[in-house]
Amino acid sequence: MVPSYLRLITVAGLLALGACAVTPLAPQKDYAPVAIPDSSPAHSLLESARSARSRGDTGAAGRYLERALGMAGTNEATVLYRELADLRLAEDKPRDAEGLALRALREAPENPEWRAGLWELLATARQRQGNAEGSAAARAEADRLRGEAVSSR
Repeated sequence: MVPSYLRLITVAGLLALGACAVTPLAPQKDYAPVAIPDSSPAHSLLESARSARSRGDTGAAGRYLERALGMAGTNEATVLYRELADLRLAEDKPRDAEGLALRALREAPENPEWRAGLWELLATARQRQGNAEGSAAARAEADRLRGEAVSSR
């Protein structure tokens, strides 16, 4: 008969080995959040745009976002283009939304989660234009990027 403390040590050892099997071999990569800092002049305009949109004033929201784009710094433009693309989808202007989503992608940093969200937005814009093939391709890219984001954690 094996003493219970030996069984416990054996189980603990096996659990430790199992934990080693799922530990990633490559270093994890942390991506910086994509946002406009509170200190940026574009931040207050973004907040004004969101407030106007929540009141249903999409025209004012668009004007605030366009003005913010004129003063946007590095990595801020992608946030504003995304917000504007989402606004254009809400206004049922999918062609405009597609162009803005593509612009946001060009400005986007190497952050797979952020980029995946942009590809989803692009997929929705293409779907609303009746471009099923383009929409499917955009969704596939979003899925690929989400997989990349998960594997880098």
